[in-house]
Amino acid sequence: MSPVKKPSVKEMLDIKSVAIVGASVKMGYYWAHSMLQWDHDFKVWLVSKSEGEALGHKIYPSVNAIPENIDYAIVRVPHQFVPSVIGECAAKGAKGFTVFTSGYSELGTEEGRQRERELAELVYSLPIRVLGPNCMGLTYPKLGFAFMPTVKRSIGDVGFLSQSGGIAIATYTVGAEGGIGFSKVFSFGNQIDIKPKEIVDYFIDDDETNVVGMYLEGSQEARELLYSLRELSSKKPVVALKGGRSSEGSRAASSHTGALAGSNQIWSAAFRQANIPTVGTIEELVATLAVFAQCPKPKSPRIGLVAISGGTSVIYTDLCIEAGLGVPPTSKETLEKLDPLIKDVGTGLTNPIDLAADYYQDQTMSEVVRIAGSDPRFDSLILEADVHNIHQVATIMGALDVIDGFWEAMAEAGADVMTNQKKPVLVAIPDFAYHESRTDAWEIFVKHNLPVFRSMEEAVHALSRAWHYYERRDARAQGRVGREDDR
Repeated sequence: MSPVKKPSVKEMLDIKSVAIVGASVKMGYYWAHSMLQWDHDFKVWLVSKSEGEALGHKIYPSVNAIPENIDYAIVRVPHQFVPSVIGECAAKGAKGFTVFTSGYSELGTEEGRQRERELAELVYSLPIRVLGPNCMGLTYPKLGFAFMPTVKRSIGDVGFLSQSGGIAIATYTVGAEGGIGFSKVFSFGNQIDIKPKEIVDYFIDDDETNVVGMYLEGSQEARELLYSLRELSSKKPVVALKGGRSSEGSRAASSHTGALAGSNQIWSAAFRQANIPTVGTIEELVATLAVFAQCPKPKSPRIGLVAISGGTSVIYTDLCIEAGLGVPPTSKETLEKLDPLIKDVGTGLTNPIDLAADYYQDQTMSEVVRIAGSDPRFDSLILEADVHNIHQVATIMGALDVIDGFWEAMAEAGADVMTNQKKPVLVAIPDFAYHESRTDAWEIFVKHNLPVFRSMEEAVHALSRAWHYYERRDARAQGRVGREDDR
């Protein structure tokens, strides 16, 4: 018997209709809310034994009762019904599946493993593709397809693959709030069919994806995956968050998705060889993706810092140097342009540019940003948006109503530098106090397409990862990486 012809991932993503099988009020019709929150052109069919209506859509008692063929199915029924539902959906023409249902190898029992083997055999015998089981599946913002409700529709060029549904949700949600746009997000769970290597291979040639992030606990095809990652990284930046780095974390990974996490030392070495920056938290992951996705490529590690305090300027300089970035002195030409603007004592213009009390003047601040951005010694800028100081001064001066205008002027100047000078401009908003004011400032910088960070440290390390990735990629392309550098 010849093997069944399987659709490719690209073919699976040609979706014009979706069936949600197991649409349930117990989860507040979670999947229906997710799939109906954005405008789109595909049909959504709801299926449940509890007939009726939800969100203006009729609920059908079975897949067979759907009056048309379907392209994709989201399966969230108890595990004993999953095989029959898959068979019914396949008969209706479905070529892609998200199997949300858990209760397989992640249980760590022979019963769970056997159940997973049987499901894999069924899937192998049918002309279908499956994400899961035990996963969130697919989010495709351009198409209007989502696996989480109440989130921004943020369309862009960042692809993401994740063994964990929770991390996929968090990465998309946090990234979208920070202005990152996504091409596709894949959550693959126990990976009985579609495995990370195939997703990586898809991203290599996907015209909608220029940056890739990933969360991985383990892989059944680690060697082949790493070859694909190396090819992807030679063309597009890839940022990796590896789960199961400790023995305890590895044990947790096994009970989470049934993954064998493998040696952290081996994975770390493999990521280095593939020129893939690694991070330890979701926040670091999103921060690094933001630099890659929202900024032009830095020409050098030399940065200009614009801040408000001499003390923090010292700390920020140390952070940069420790991260492998340079903080060169301001050029003579730039100093001559800055000097007439700065009126107050306590300032320092030699980089970091410490504005002290002059920081509070919106016209001064915006002009300083533009002048610093034109300095040939600075190939990137990091701006400190000091919300707590601005809020305090504006409060005692009865000027809270003008704060938004201050941040607008600063954001416009930063955006001008990034557009006209082709230099990365990062904005750090220290998470100290005044949450509402901080949120307002954050949204203004996001509106101007500037990457925003919760701390100067987060911004510095994200920029450092991006610079070192590009430096290494260029060196490899020119044959300048020696054996010791490639370890």
